[in-house]
Amino acid sequence: MIYYFSATGNSKAVAEMLASRLSDKVTDITPLLFRPSVEYALGAEESLGFVFPIHGWSLPSVISKFFNKLTVTGYRQQYVYFVVTCGDDIGIADRHIRQAMPAGLSLSAGYSVTMPDSYVCLPGFDVDSDEVRHRKFAQLPSRLNEIADSISARRAVMDVHHGSFAWIKTKVLGAVFRRYMLHDDKLFHTVGVCGGCGTCVVVCPLNNISFEENRPRWNGKCIGCLACYHHCPIRGIRYGHRTRHKGQYTFSKYADEVKE
Repeated sequence: MIYYFSATGNSKAVAEMLASRLSDKVTDITPLLFRPSVEYALGAEESLGFVFPIHGWSLPSVISKFFNKLTVTGYRQQYVYFVVTCGDDIGIADRHIRQAMPAGLSLSAGYSVTMPDSYVCLPGFDVDSDEVRHRKFAQLPSRLNEIADSISARRAVMDVHHGSFAWIKTKVLGAVFRRYMLHDDKLFHTVGVCGGCGTCVVVCPLNNISFEENRPRWNGKCIGCLACYHHCPIRGIRYGHRTRHKGQYTFSKYADEVKE
């Protein structure tokens, strides 16, 4: 089983492509987040994987919440792994992930996959250029083959890209970022072109957006995934003035560029 969480589609694509290589099945955790508890019966020869993006050089808060809800029965030291998607590097997020694992599970391995960047809410941050996106997609199939081979062989590895200044990114910059940026939805608003289509309401994984007077309203449960911003079909959502002239990205828009 591979559980995944995805906002712009990167982690969903990685989970599905890995599942195809491993003849495994995938489950989106988004609808499970509203259950009081989740139970999974793990087969004796089965592996258990978690695929999700990196937020602020750590794991998203929804993954921590899901891990706290999840009970795995039948666990007898089977292979348990994570695959995280990131724009460049993960800091020391692997340490946080190990500490947050569901009760009773022991992490066997971890992997990172570089995917097109989607964070746009700070100066200097934008979606990747066409050239960078093409380069990342060109490397994707071989990287997934490497990971699938490692999982099949049940290798105990931590095959992740920490990047430079990893500790500072996660413990200092990331801590400030996660506390003051990722969960603050007060700056989200729509510009005049909003057509009231409701796409943002549908794609929000936390059901944090409601409609009032034919306009979306953010209700304080944001996790900073930016699904609303990137999926808006008419670029009608902004985060303060920080996203003016910034790009949009969803994996589905560029999926044809990935050559399996």
